Amino acid sequence: MEFNNKKLTRTKKLIHYLISIALAIFLIGLANRIIGDLDETAHRPNLQDFETATEVHKYRLLNNAVQDSIRDIISDKNALQLNLDLASTTLKQERSSFKSWISTRRATQSSSLDIEVRKRNLIMDSIQEIITTYQREKTSKEASIQELRVLSLNRQRLIDEEMDQVYEMYSQAVHSFELKVFLKRLLFVFPVLLLGIWMLVKRRKHIYWPLFRGFVFFSFYAFFVGLVPYLPSYGGYVRYAIGILLSLFLGIYAIRSLQAFIKRKKEELQQSTAARSQQIKEEVAEKALENHMCPSCGKDYLINELHQSGGKKGMSGKFKVTTYCRHCGLQLFKDCDSCETTNYAHLPHCYSCGDLVTKKEIIESVHNTG
Repeated sequence: MEFNNKKLTRTKKLIHYLISIALAIFLIGLANRIIGDLDETAHRPNLQDFETATEVHKYRLLNNAVQDSIRDIISDKNALQLNLDLASTTLKQERSSFKSWISTRRATQSSSLDIEVRKRNLIMDSIQEIITTYQREKTSKEASIQELRVLSLNRQRLIDEEMDQVYEMYSQAVHSFELKVFLKRLLFVFPVLLLGIWMLVKRRKHIYWPLFRGFVFFSFYAFFVGLVPYLPSYGGYVRYAIGILLSLFLGIYAIRSLQAFIKRKKEELQQSTAARSQQIKEEVAEKALENHMCPSCGKDYLINELHQSGGKKGMSGKFKVTTYCRHCGLQLFKDCDSCETTNYAHLPHCYSCGDLVTKKEIIESVHNTG
C-alpha cells in the first residue's frame, strides 16, 4: 500500500527538490569550467596594446620632459625666494642699525660722520642690488614656468587627441572580442537551453522529473547568467527582442496549457459521476477535503442554511455539508459498509473502523470482471 499522508508528501517534494538542486549545482560547476576554458582561447584586448599604434607614447615623453623642467625651475625659484627673503631681512637690519647709529652720531657731533655714513650706504646699496638681481631672476623663472605650462597644455591636448583614437580602437576590439565570446558560449548554451525547454514541456509528468528539473534549472542559469552578460546590445534592440520572444513563447505556452486544462475539465464534467470518481487521485482528494471543495469541479460544498432558507444576505447561519456536489453532482460522502459511519467518498479507509469505504463496490467490480 502506498503511504500518502501529508508528512510523506512534503518529504517527497523536499527530497525531489534537493535532487534537482544538487544536479543543477554540479552541472553549473562543470559548465563554468567548460565556458572558462572557452574564454581562455581568446586574448582579451588591452588598452596599452593600442597605444603603440599612435604617437601618444612620444607625446607623453615630451610632456614628461616639460614637467621635469617645470619642477626644476620651480625648485630654483624657491631657492631664489629663500635668498631674496634673507637679503631683504639683512637690508632691514642694516637700515635699522643705520638709523640708530646716525641718531647717536648726530647727538655727539662726531667729525668722522660722513665717512662712516658713506660706508654704510655702500653696504645697503650692495644688498639692494642683490635683492634686485634676485627679483629679476625670479621674474624670469616665473615667465619660463608659464611658457612651459602653456607648452605642457599643448602636449596634453595632443595626448588627448591620440588617446581618443586609442579608446576608439580599444572599444572596437573589445566589442569584437565580446562578440566572439558570445558566439562561442551561444554554441554551447543554446542547445542546452532548447533541451531544457523541451524537458520542461514534455517531461513534467515523468517518474524522473526531479532529474529533468535539475537540468532545466541548469539550462536557464546557463542562459540568463552565463550568456546574457555577453549578449551584444546594439542599442538594446537585441536584448529587448530576446525578451519579447521569451515572453511570447512562455505566454503562448501558458495560454495553451490553461485552455487545454479548461477543455479537459469540461470534458471530465460531461462524464458520469462514477467515471469521474475513479479518476480522482488521493492527493487531490485530501487537498479538496481540507479546503471543503469538490475534487472534480473545485466548488465549495458547504451550504449556509440561512441563505438556503431565504434569509437576507450578509447574515451568518450554520454551514451544512452536502452529500453530493450541487454543481456537478459528484458524490462527496458515503457510509462505511462495515460501521455505517459517514466518510469522505474519495479516501479509501473509514476513519472509524479502518475498513474500505468502497468495499462493496470493489467486490462488485471484481465479480463483474470475473
